[in-house]
Amino acid sequence: MKRLYAGFIGATALFSALCYGQTAPETPQDYARGIEMKTEGRAPWYQFPLPEAVYQQGAWTDLRDIRVFNQQGTSLPFALQATVPPAPAPQTVPLTLYKLEPQPLQQKDEEGDRAVLLKTPSGVEIRLDSQRDETLSGTWLIPLGEGEAYRSLSQLRFSWPRQSQGWQARVDIFSSEGLRHWQPEVIDAPLMDLASGDNRLLLDKLDFDSRLAFGAKYLLVIMKNASAPLSFTSVTGQWQAEHPEPQRVPLPAQGVKEADDTAVYRWARPQALDALTLRPAQDNAVMPVEIDYRSDEKAAWRPLARTVIYRLADRPALSLPLQGEVIEAIRVKAINQRWGDNLAEVTGERDQQTLVFNAQGNGPFLLAWGNGAASSQTLALETLIPQQGDKETRLDTLPYAQAGNLVELGGEARLTAKDPAAQRGQLQTWLIWGVLVAGAAGLLLLAWRLWREINAGKAG
Repeated sequence: MKRLYAGFIGATALFSALCYGQTAPETPQDYARGIEMKTEGRAPWYQFPLPEAVYQQGAWTDLRDIRVFNQQGTSLPFALQATVPPAPAPQTVPLTLYKLEPQPLQQKDEEGDRAVLLKTPSGVEIRLDSQRDETLSGTWLIPLGEGEAYRSLSQLRFSWPRQSQGWQARVDIFSSEGLRHWQPEVIDAPLMDLASGDNRLLLDKLDFDSRLAFGAKYLLVIMKNASAPLSFTSVTGQWQAEHPEPQRVPLPAQGVKEADDTAVYRWARPQALDALTLRPAQDNAVMPVEIDYRSDEKAAWRPLARTVIYRLADRPALSLPLQGEVIEAIRVKAINQRWGDNLAEVTGERDQQTLVFNAQGNGPFLLAWGNGAASSQTLALETLIPQQGDKETRLDTLPYAQAGNLVELGGEARLTAKDPAAQRGQLQTWLIWGVLVAGAAGLLLLAWRLWREINAGKAG
């Protein structure tokens, strides 16, 4: 009995040690693969766009299993940021101004508002209604060029002769497609050119709050209640091109024909895709298709899209936008057609992520990935790099680390490694069962010994 009790105490001690023991620090060998990152200088932070292998060979679609180590094997703090090209500089273009001569009309509308007929020297006429209780100081017509850029106008900048006594006015701007119906774009905005001693207050720009009305080809500028007679001499338009989308990493899929009209495309590991590009193999092909997807091998197929894919000289390949859906495979079925000898080309795309890491210790540094037991260690960029005053952290101000040699670390086995907490939980379950079985065995042994003692007493 004493030995049984001692064994029970020992098992309990072992159980406690395994459950509450300290986790050992991570090392590069805990990860499947890595790549060296070489740095120049002594900057505190460097950036490094993640290579394709990280997406293709990682254990987790959300990139939780990436780490950065220095030459001493110490894990370093890092952040991930979408790789977005710098926003293009604002574009400017000179616009043409046509001075309009107002001619008051005698008739009034039902509410008593007056109307004005505006004429250009070339004979273009514009009727302007509802200008009550305001002095019309000047009107100009600005024709816009063709193209999407003009709809993206964000600002007009006016020029005028400088006035010795200063000048100010209010301005309305309307847009139109055919000079008949006008949409308000800017209402009652100030322009001014004021002086006080050697100081000058100049406000010569008008900003649009949103894009111009669809189809706008003309702008009508109306100056009201000017403090002195004045005429614009020129106007410049400015627009800001839309901020570019994140750069994408192409991840080609491998296709296998499942039937004459159906093919299945797979990636080596499930991917959280942001877009999917499909293109037939044959030139000048137009092919209606149904597309299904699944998140893993055991999941059921789910519909993704019913669309048409092309391979035409003047038309880009079909790109389906996604929202980071986890996809292990897609199934593409041609509608009323057959695949033939060559399958369509299918490429998944992921928003490229840039690694930003703190360069502590000596290099070369090591980016490691591929560990099924890993949990996320990613910091927010503003946490990794403390903000200085009102300055925002910008990737384009950080130096780049250069890619070095690929390194084989813990190998493929690390991709299916278990989380330490899960391992402890599994071990706890086995230990609990072991303690219960040992306890039951002890009770049976005790019962057997009591039975023998009772039988021996009867025999005596």
